[in-house]
Amino acid sequence: MFNNILVATDGSSHANKAIDLAGDLAAKYNANLTILTVLEGGPLTEEGKRLAREKGINLQPDINMAPLTPISPEGGPILHDAKETLETAHIEAELAEAIIEDARERATTAGAGKVKVLSQTGNAAAAILGAADSQGVDLIVIGSRGMGALKGLLVGSVSQKVSHLANCTCITVK
Repeated sequence: MFNNILVATDGSSHANKAIDLAGDLAAKYNANLTILTVLEGGPLTEEGKRLAREKGINLQPDINMAPLTPISPEGGPILHDAKETLETAHIEAELAEAIIEDARERATTAGAGKVKVLSQTGNAAAAILGAADSQGVDLIVIGSRGMGALKGLLVGSVSQKVSHLANCTCITVK
């Protein structure tokens, strides 16, 4: 019935339940399973910081940068808080990698045999829908609420948007 399944994750409890279900379905149907996490950028939320600490990720990475002094024609700084932005991006990338590896382990424990992982940047709903189309999936499994670990990765209405706009069957897990 299902050949290609996509599951989106942000490391939240609802996302973990979605991974467990997707892994189980992939095993039952001998389907390919794609695990996706999406980085939206911007400041790391408090929930994201908590999850990063839980995963052992350093919230103050040592990023060495040459002093930045470029100025605009009007005399103001062009690069504002560049080091902080790079540090946040570094933390988000590490967090995404930890989330995706935990998800891969959960899915294989649930029985999935053919597992592929993806990490993308951008709007979460758009990235999930785009990945579903590009991967040719016939089922999307998504948690009903995320925790916003990566600035709204799967929060709020993302699952609603995905279920309404997807070209395939969607299962929303609570």
